[in-house]
Amino acid sequence: MEKFIYLEKISLKSLILGNLLWISGLFLLLFFNVTFGPAFVLVWIDLIIGGFVILSNNGIELDLKNNQYRNVFSILGLKIGDWKNFPKMESISVFRSNISTKVGGIGMSSTASARISEKAILINLFPENGKPTTLYFTKDEKVALEISEKLKMKYEVEIINKL
Repeated sequence: MEKFIYLEKISLKSLILGNLLWISGLFLLLFFNVTFGPAFVLVWIDLIIGGFVILSNNGIELDLKNNQYRNVFSILGLKIGDWKNFPKMESISVFRSNISTKVGGIGMSSTASARISEKAILINLFPENGKPTTLYFTKDEKVALEISEKLKMKYEVEIINKL
């Protein structure tokens, strides 16, 4: 079988908090909704959804038989993501990088903003005649090298390892 799925691990803290939220939300929805009235139904449903979101994770699914991949968002075992075809590759690069995201400052009167950055390992595909495409980024060096090795064996390209 030439289908591989790599999902980020959920931390113990997220696992406990997510399960605590959805279980308490379900319990409150079923048993305390009569006491507090229907005004709290949306609060209980928000607790359930929040718990499931905390339990979700991201990853990548490789289908080497059909030459496709997809970045997936997995929630309750359901994997969501669009399939893309692999380009004809010359090489694959694996390197460390800082990924930064700007948070806030979107509205006209908003002046507060922050830049959040994190270290990650990127896997880039270099097609024969085009600019590089970022296939996946992860914090786990072992996963990045494993993905790049599988692609190297399938497509017979070189790996540029800058770890």
